[in-house]
Amino acid sequence: MTYEELLELARRYEGEALETVTGKKFTVGIYLDCPFFTPESSGNGQSDGRKAAERFLARYNEIGSLRPGDYSTVTRNASYYIGLLRRA
Repeated sequence: MTYEELLELARRYEGEALETVTGKKFTVGIYLDCPFFTPESSGNGQSDGRKAAERFLARYNEIGSLRPGDYSTVTRNASYYIGLLRRA
């Protein structure tokens, strides 16, 4: 998966209710060409930037795992990225 494909997924599901693997609801959006996530529980948008998203994709393309713990060293938003991928 490329970064552009990730952005396309985020655009496709922008504003829709998505779920993490543990069932927590969130939405995805794009700001300055970078995905950001808003957990339903807090309502506060969060992103750790494009570089972290690219590191997530590099690891995902390498191992193909859908377990957030496998990405804990590359991004704090792994559960949201995986929720987005699972929805697709």
